[in-house]
Amino acid sequence: MGVGLASRHLFLILILALSLAGLAYATMNECDCPNKLSCGDDCQLASDCCSGICQLQPGDPSEPEVKLCAACVSPGSTGCSVDGDCCSGMKCKAGTCTSCTCANSVSCGYYCSSDANCCSGLCSDGACASCIANAKSCSGHPNDCCAGLTCNAGTCKPADACSATETNWYDGVYAWVALAVIMAASFLGLAYMASRLFELAVLEAWVKIELGELMKSMVIAVLCIGLIATANGASQFLSGSSTNVICAAQEFMEKNMYADAQLFYMKLAEVYFNVAKVASYSYTAGTSAAGYFTISYTSAPGSGLSPLVGEVGQALDAVANYMLLAAAQSAFLQFFGSASIVMLPLGIFLRSFSFTRRLGATLLAATIAAVVIYPTSVLLAGEVYKTFAPEMKGISASSTEPFGNVRVKDADNPPLSSVVCSSYMKMFVQSPIPLVGGEIGWWLVVCLPICLVLAAIPGAGAGLFAQCFMVTCKQVINLIFMIVKALFPIIIFASVFLTMETGTTTGKLLDDYYHPVMDYVLPAVAKFTVLSLVVFLIPIIITLSLLRNLSLAFGGEAQLYGLSKLV
Repeated sequence: MGVGLASRHLFLILILALSLAGLAYATMNECDCPNKLSCGDDCQLASDCCSGICQLQPGDPSEPEVKLCAACVSPGSTGCSVDGDCCSGMKCKAGTCTSCTCANSVSCGYYCSSDANCCSGLCSDGACASCIANAKSCSGHPNDCCAGLTCNAGTCKPADACSATETNWYDGVYAWVALAVIMAASFLGLAYMASRLFELAVLEAWVKIELGELMKSMVIAVLCIGLIATANGASQFLSGSSTNVICAAQEFMEKNMYADAQLFYMKLAEVYFNVAKVASYSYTAGTSAAGYFTISYTSAPGSGLSPLVGEVGQALDAVANYMLLAAAQSAFLQFFGSASIVMLPLGIFLRSFSFTRRLGATLLAATIAAVVIYPTSVLLAGEVYKTFAPEMKGISASSTEPFGNVRVKDADNPPLSSVVCSSYMKMFVQSPIPLVGGEIGWWLVVCLPICLVLAAIPGAGAGLFAQCFMVTCKQVINLIFMIVKALFPIIIFASVFLTMETGTTTGKLLDDYYHPVMDYVLPAVAKFTVLSLVVFLIPIIITLSLLRNLSLAFGGEAQLYGLSKLV
């Protein structure tokens, strides 16, 4: 018990030390390091700076040039060699980082007709941009896609899960494992020489015992490398490509799970928009007769669909959560592949000595579980997903469109809505004079010039102006407004609302919205949820179950606190 507790404490201390060392190195490497200039110091060459960036400062061209070390190159400044040198995700072009704002050109997000119009030098789909976004055309700018995207078939798309430089991540493991064995053997050799030199029988006996454990560690190392090679070989054989098991699992997560979830989410968003639009639609039509009585009619024919809005909204949230889950699993796979290059040889080295044997064995078991068992389990779960995915997506001999049944009738705008909502109608109701509405505004605009002209007739006088402006013309304007306000709602009701009422009968709403959602949309969400849970749970259960067995077989901890309770 004491050895196990000490091993766990040593493991926590080791992880903390590695984390702090990595953080310190990253900070030092960015702006502060020995024998080189820090950020903000004058420089001449990039090699003079800790950050590797010597940036030319903008200023008066008549003044001498000023170069300073910087963590990244500011937009519009020179001194970059790759896009990663530029701040704020800008692109590096001819040694200068692009800028979204400048004095005499168009800023990012505004209309452009050519690249020359933009401060950034990039016009994408009629708008200036710092880089080309996902699903946008890149036919004329193959190297200007945003971070994480590549120009594929003329369109910026997410980069493949594993690039050509990452597909053989495990090659370096062999050399590192051999180096770990050599270091452990060298340490034991030095201990043996010390025992012979100082005639320490206890130390000599310890070395002989540890030498046997080193041999076991070498066997375990060969077994681990064999498992990695076998898993990668099986993945390459089954996929017919040169990808390894981690990349194959990542590609499944990104090109199957995440891509299907994203398409499903977009389909559900369209359903949600149309159902919410119909459910929230209401109108009121009213008229009056010379101010003696008023008749009004109010209706909300689609209000009965309101419960469906909440159901589809919850379905959107569920699909979004599984998109996040698929992206997280892909990120974990990439992390496991990168971490194994260090963790596997470290585990071999630690297992070679008695005081760190349990820790090293547990670390070896965790590494094999992460880079062999987990991605293999993901591929196994992926086969289950691919078997039932066509049914879930509604693909059949008669329909090849994924999620083709996840749709409802498009909720169009009401008839003549362009007339009712036109600027001319707004001007008639509000009058041409701001803040003066209706009859009063039109009375001033129409009657004042007419009455002034009549009053200017010789012999008319001020009395005619007052009679015209305050009585005759005003009564005409009020009468016209009364007639229009009385007849217009009736005309609109007859030509618009009756048409809408006919198109939103209970039978039409059931056929166009309720039945599609209940018969196709929500069942598809249920199937997708079940498949996503299977893909998530199968790898977790298999990995955690075998992790404990591997740890015991390698001589590690028998009880993995916390993790064992998940199984």
